[in-house]
Amino acid sequence: MNVLIIYYSQSGNTMLVARHIEKGLRRAGASVTVVKLKDATYEMMADYDLIGLGSPTWKADTPNMHHFIDKMPDQGGKQCFGFNTHGTLPHLYWPIVIPNLKNHGLIPIGYKDWYGDVTMPGMPKPYYTAGHPDETDLREAEEFGYEMAVNSPKITAGDTSLIYPDPEMNEKVFRQAMICSNMLLCPTNPQGAFVRHPERCHYPKCHLCMDNCTMGYIDLSKDPQVYGNRGDRCDDCHECSFCFMICPFGAIEVEPANQFESDIGADHSNFERMLEEDEKTGKFRRLIPLSEIGHDTPYVYWHPERPYFKIPKDPGPLDLNSTDSGPLDPDSTDSGN
Repeated sequence: MNVLIIYYSQSGNTMLVARHIEKGLRRAGASVTVVKLKDATYEMMADYDLIGLGSPTWKADTPNMHHFIDKMPDQGGKQCFGFNTHGTLPHLYWPIVIPNLKNHGLIPIGYKDWYGDVTMPGMPKPYYTAGHPDETDLREAEEFGYEMAVNSPKITAGDTSLIYPDPEMNEKVFRQAMICSNMLLCPTNPQGAFVRHPERCHYPKCHLCMDNCTMGYIDLSKDPQVYGNRGDRCDDCHECSFCFMICPFGAIEVEPANQFESDIGADHSNFERMLEEDEKTGKFRRLIPLSEIGHDTPYVYWHPERPYFKIPKDPGPLDLNSTDSGPLDPDSTDSGN
């Protein structure tokens, strides 16, 4: 069986999970190709029996993954599976993504998600979900991959009982939808407007921001150079701040300059209540006590050096004989709530 995994990972969590899913698939005897979303094409999907799609959680799937699925031609009943990583708000992802996959002719045979640390500039550091994904999470990812490889041919042969049920539309989903709707009602980025200072920029030697913009808003090769959804700044409502986080030279800053001071000591009661409930049901394993959450140390104050975040490298296929979980750099995590 040939399997294609397409993933987007802004800062590491989903990449690690994808590689451990790959390991489980290969352990079950599948031939696996893993590609980043920006390198994926609809044409390549035709050559595979099973498609895996994964992203971080930004309310639901990330804008670039949503666009990829939304523009996908009908897949005529091809099997797929989904995976994602998230912070404190995991419940809205699958009720949105699974119907979208079905609407494009895919048959989702399974889906699973994992907690991950959060590196948004105004969020607490340490964060509530710090330490995830840990070895337990990544072993689960490997077993999920193994399960998908074993189940897919059985489903093809007619055992549809192995297909995961549709995501439950429960009270947590509706509550999270209300939280996210309030966030999205803001027409601009609640983290402030990000501006670029060309005199500090090292383009063309450095083009990290252009290569890693989720929305494709940056093109420094043009004259005049284009930065952000406004052409000269970025205040997109998706709450992305990645260019600001990864710029090594401080060429991208936020306006107002004291934007994140208001996050010092900020109340995140919605996040805390959701995690408390999920901990009681066994969905969430708390690795850091509530008393150690950095309410008084938003990320940019905890980590004041530029760049605020270094993009981790893809480790590539993992050794089937190894029990090592991979490079669990504490800063190698996907943003999002």
